[in-house]
Amino acid sequence: MSSQHLPSLNLIRVFEVAARRMSFKDAAEELFVSPPAVSHQIKILEENLGVALFKRENRKISLTGDGKRYYLHVKRGLDLINSATLAVRKEKKKRRFIINTLPNIASLILFPNIHEFQAKHPELNIQIDSDVSRIDLENSEATVAIRHECGTEPELTYHPLVKIALTPICHRSYLEQHPGIKKGDFSNCRLIKISGDTYQWPRWQTEWNLLPDTPNEIVVSTVQASIEAVKNNIGVAMGYLPTSYQFMQNDDELVLPLADMVTAHGECFLAYRNNNADDEVIMAFHEWLVAVIAEEWSDK
Repeated sequence: MSSQHLPSLNLIRVFEVAARRMSFKDAAEELFVSPPAVSHQIKILEENLGVALFKRENRKISLTGDGKRYYLHVKRGLDLINSATLAVRKEKKKRRFIINTLPNIASLILFPNIHEFQAKHPELNIQIDSDVSRIDLENSEATVAIRHECGTEPELTYHPLVKIALTPICHRSYLEQHPGIKKGDFSNCRLIKISGDTYQWPRWQTEWNLLPDTPNEIVVSTVQASIEAVKNNIGVAMGYLPTSYQFMQNDDELVLPLADMVTAHGECFLAYRNNNADDEVIMAFHEWLVAVIAEEWSDK
């Protein structure tokens, strides 16, 4: 056998037991083979490595210097393999609970709080799949989905979570620099739009008859990015209620200059397959999610 090849795991395992038990006979008993078989395997390993691992004296064995060093490395490696195997088996026993959700809800609600639900359900292997695209829940691996707008799929159940509305949000100092905003005058203001939802501003402005003549705007990729732009006095963003309340709790310099001018913008729902309607874990997740939304997105 060429020394360029790694010895088989079986040879290494035989060596580890023999070195630990310091007896080919005892190793044979542990491995359910004969002592000559153990001795033969050790010889093959020694030939593979090109070194002697054991001293054989009057039916007694002891490790050589090379054998001692090799044993330390082998034991460490087998311990790692055993730990990895146990971890994989443990995870395999857990139930996968995959949550497909909108990025905004993932970052604001799930990521900061999901450890609480996990603590109540340690038997779950929870995975959060954040995506703006609407997946085919019936044919996907996802357990539940959090969606903006209720679908009409007959095989899915939808539970309303929270109504979403629109109203502008800006920094207090930006409002002081542009006081006309309080009257709906956005002249000389920069409007911050979100690339995946650019119609939110026109929708709100149309309802309140506040379409600007010469709009100055900047487009960002996410709701969080729009809020960061607001914090840096870049302009006025369209705030989503009730999520804006959470941003305002974290930064009291953020304000809603036209809080009475609110436009409905749909509703978020929890969706799952009809055949999971009696699933206790899904019901528990629904109850937990409603409670977290009520706590995080309250106007307090």
